[in-house]
Amino acid sequence: MHIQLNNYKANIYEISNIKNSRETICFIPGAGMDHRTAQMIGFNELKEKFNILAIDLPGHGYTTGPQVKSIEDYSDFCCKVIKSLNIEAPIFIGHSMGGLVALDLSIKIKNSKTILMNTAYPLMVGEILLNDAKGNLDQAAEFLTKYGVYKLPETKIKSAGFGVMGSGFYGRSKGTIKSPYGTKNVEADPEREIKLYPLKRLFNQSQKEILSIDLKACSKYKLTNEVIKKLTQIKFIYGAKDRLARFNNECELLVNFDIDRDVSVIDETGHFPYFENNNELNHLLLKLVNDFN
Repeated sequence: MHIQLNNYKANIYEISNIKNSRETICFIPGAGMDHRTAQMIGFNELKEKFNILAIDLPGHGYTTGPQVKSIEDYSDFCCKVIKSLNIEAPIFIGHSMGGLVALDLSIKIKNSKTILMNTAYPLMVGEILLNDAKGNLDQAAEFLTKYGVYKLPETKIKSAGFGVMGSGFYGRSKGTIKSPYGTKNVEADPEREIKLYPLKRLFNQSQKEILSIDLKACSKYKLTNEVIKKLTQIKFIYGAKDRLARFNNECELLVNFDIDRDVSVIDETGHFPYFENNNELNHLLLKLVNDFN
């Protein structure tokens, strides 16, 4: 569905039919991604009991409007969506950068509950990745999957196409991968590249520089110690093999939380659990949401 906000429309993807009697889960995708991440998750074990919505941030997916360049601006946008939909006490689930947005929302919206998935804080991004994200999306996607994906899924994963380049982010021809941003030869392991295709295509947006904008916003986001000490109602999910957002039990965000109770680490999984270990992720999300109640 689309919501009119000021002079532009916000796209909200409905995983389950909206019922006023149920709590609402709002999913916020990671940097350079959109509602298709939620489609890949599926939320199979939650959608019969909760309203589940995935929010396309400005410049992502089918949401139009002016570009914003900070986590705080993204969370302000989400606040407008929540208000427009008359959602009280939402449950936020954010992946990676979406986790930072969800974190900021947990400060702004009272009685909200929050799950941060594969979210590092502070989330510092190197210059190489920032440069690639701006000028060579193909290389940026390569970097993120090289260090973010630990294992390929056993079953074939599908994802919908999107963006100005159409549905074929990658095409295969005798080991050569053709992308909208050039070609490269992957004779060493073409099958891996083909299997990564559904994940990589999630970075294909109508605005090419959106990943770069998101990553810069991540690097700039900081909370004061006073705010951190007041954080409550948050659960954390990490991938044991995640090299993009490593679990650190000394992370300042965890100062008020019980590591054994509030932190979950998925074994043999990297930065994209919905791609690498979807079944376990769905089981875990159900458990964590129920733990709030």
